[in-house]
Amino acid sequence: MLACAGGCGAGQGEGGASPPSASSGTIAEPAADGVAVSRSLRFGQVNAAPYGSFAENGQIKAFDKAIRSATKIEGILDVAQPDYDVVVTEDGKRKEIHLWLDARSKRGMYAYVSDTGTGYTLTEASTRQVYDLIWGLKYGPDQAEANGDLVNAFGLARNRDQWETFIANVEAGVQDELQIVRYTFEGDPVFDNLSFDGTTIMHRYDSTHDAFGSPGKTVDFCRSIEGKKKDDGTEYVLSSCGEGSAEAGRFSLYLDQR
Repeated sequence: MLACAGGCGAGQGEGGASPPSASSGTIAEPAADGVAVSRSLRFGQVNAAPYGSFAENGQIKAFDKAIRSATKIEGILDVAQPDYDVVVTEDGKRKEIHLWLDARSKRGMYAYVSDTGTGYTLTEASTRQVYDLIWGLKYGPDQAEANGDLVNAFGLARNRDQWETFIANVEAGVQDELQIVRYTFEGDPVFDNLSFDGTTIMHRYDSTHDAFGSPGKTVDFCRSIEGKKKDDGTEYVLSSCGEGSAEAGRFSLYLDQR
C-alpha cells in the first residue's frame, strides 16, 4: 500500500501529532460535530463531493481516537493515491486527513492534508473500527446524482449532460473531470474517475466497494475517447493508451439513445 523513503517504520512516540494550521479542504461537513468522508482524488486537497458522514458521538470518537492513537512514521512518505479524505469536526476543531484503508489493511495510515509528507500508522483496533464504519456507508444513486456523477444504474443513466460536457471539453482541449458510478446487482457502487489535463485522460477504476466481486483499483492514461454505435446506443471507450499510445484502455461506457 505504501513505501517510505528514509527509514520507514514505527515511530518512537505514540499519538498523532496536532494537525498543521493550514486548511485546504472544501468538503461539505456537518454544521455541528461530525465526520465527513469522501473518496480521495488528489494529494493536498479534500474532495468536496461527500461519500458519507457520521454524526453520532461514538462514531466521531472512533475517528478521533484513530487519529490520536496513531504512531508517527519516520522518514518522508512515498505513497500511492489515498483511498479517502476525512474531515473530523469536534468541539469547534477541524482535522483534515488523507486516509489509506482497504479490505487488506491490518493497519491503516493517514497524513494530514496540509502535510502529506508525514504519515501516521493506525492501531489494528482503530483500523478495523474505522473500516467497518466506512464500509457501512451506502453511496446510492440519488446521492451520486446530487454530487454531479454520471450515474449508470440498472439500465438508467442520470446526469447524461455531464458526460456530454466532458466529451466536448476533451475535444476542445479544456481541462475537466468526471466521476461515473455504476451499480452491481447487489447495489454496490463501482467507480470510474476520468480526469483530463488538456492533453491526457487519466482513468481510475475502483471496485473496492463491490462486496461480491473482485475488489481492486487500476489506472490508465489515454489520449482520446471513441464512440462506437451499437444496437440502440453508443459504447464509449478510451483509446491511444499506454506508453506507445497504441493500446485500448479498460474504460467502457454504454449509453442508449435518448
